[in-house]
Amino acid sequence: MDRLLKQRQTTSGPGVNSLGSSMSSVTLNSSSDRDQQLEKLLKETKQLKQKVDSLEKENIALKKSIYELSSHYAAALSQGGPQYQSLPYILDPEVSAQDVVSKGQDVINKAVHEAGGNVDAFQSSSSSNRESKTFELKYELQGHTGAVYTVEFSPHGKLLASGSFDKTVRVWDTLTGQKEVLCLKSHSLNISDLSWSIDSSSLLSGGYDQTCKTWDIETGTLSGSWETQGFVQCVGWDFVNAFVFYYGTSRNVLGMIDVRSASSINPERNDFQSLPISPDVKLHNDSMINTLYVSRDGTHVITGDNRGSVKVWDVRAQKCVKETVYDHNRNPISHITVGRRLTDATRRSLNDYDEPRYMAINSYDNILRICDRGLDPPKSDMRLVHTLKGFKNKNWPIKSSFYTGKEYNASIPSRQNKAIEEKSVLLATGSSDPYVYLYNIGENTAELMQRLEGHTDRVYAANFHPTEPILASCSADYTIKVWGPGAPRGKKKGII
Repeated sequence: MDRLLKQRQTTSGPGVNSLGSSMSSVTLNSSSDRDQQLEKLLKETKQLKQKVDSLEKENIALKKSIYELSSHYAAALSQGGPQYQSLPYILDPEVSAQDVVSKGQDVINKAVHEAGGNVDAFQSSSSSNRESKTFELKYELQGHTGAVYTVEFSPHGKLLASGSFDKTVRVWDTLTGQKEVLCLKSHSLNISDLSWSIDSSSLLSGGYDQTCKTWDIETGTLSGSWETQGFVQCVGWDFVNAFVFYYGTSRNVLGMIDVRSASSINPERNDFQSLPISPDVKLHNDSMINTLYVSRDGTHVITGDNRGSVKVWDVRAQKCVKETVYDHNRNPISHITVGRRLTDATRRSLNDYDEPRYMAINSYDNILRICDRGLDPPKSDMRLVHTLKGFKNKNWPIKSSFYTGKEYNASIPSRQNKAIEEKSVLLATGSSDPYVYLYNIGENTAELMQRLEGHTDRVYAANFHPTEPILASCSADYTIKVWGPGAPRGKKKGII
């Protein structure tokens, strides 16, 4: 029996071993396949992560401020880099509305809450007075084929000018047809700033093609062109002398030009006018000049620069007479603005000299600073009275605007005495999120009054009408939106 069992074991042994070996081989192969698949998935995941990181870096690079771009370019020129060539390129990539909503909504929703209690008061307020003061979208102006970077109402209030990355200046009729009446083409790169003459007959534009240009609005023609040292960041007409304007550049120059001077190019004859006027003035700063405000006294110009300084220049003495730094981190200042006066469009002498009280300073730290300018600006010292938050402008050149016109000066409770209401003015600012922020500014109190929703990309600038509660905003979504007071409850909404 034992012998028989041994024979059977001997006979069946190889078969059993073969089967076991086969099963083991299948198990090993299966495990190897899983390892290979897992390794492949890990490799693909790593590649995808690298692509995401690469796209994220590219996205960050694309969102660089145009001021940063100009700073790098100006530095390269100053170090003997390649000379400037007027070639077309895209400074602001197109961003779809869906992209903004889907990828940035969480960040956007937090923007208002970062302003603290004032925002909560705004959101929860149900007073009839506040409801009657709110703004709403009235109409939209379309026509630009690139981001709209600057917008400016004319002093008489009948026209609105806009400058864009599409290299055009457009003029809109905002009273009758709300339509485009002029498309001015001569710049070879994007438009950075605009300024109307006091009588609204001429428009001054500055661009990244390193030129300032003046336009005759009645004929729609180019009336003068001047080359500058560096990208033109800001421009402004003199309040007293109708033939003088100022500009600031990325190469640290504050310039003053008399349009009658020999350096004025006459585009009609393509030659130089020759009038016995003193040479144009060029004052040199220690960093690029991003924004300027021309004082109504005919003597001083205030600038904001890339080192966070607010400087007062005496253009007659050709020197800086005062410098103030409100941000110890020295974030670049992107814009300074003061309110307008009803007499701005008609004044013709220093007897009408009357400086508005408040100045707003936009800088790259998500703070909008409000300064009380004292009794005799710009000679008197400015006092910081409010620091506003809620909007976004970190690393973005955002512009703001005061409204000091009739029938819309709001009133807000004083923090020191809630039983007393103080007079206040309105301040609107753009933001790097797709909103316009409207603040109520008083002597002792400042609060966020409203967040205007309608744009689908960053809002570069906001500008108030000189005499009416009408606000224009321009955006990287290629549009200009015009806002006005909302209709009272129970009444049909009208168009401005």
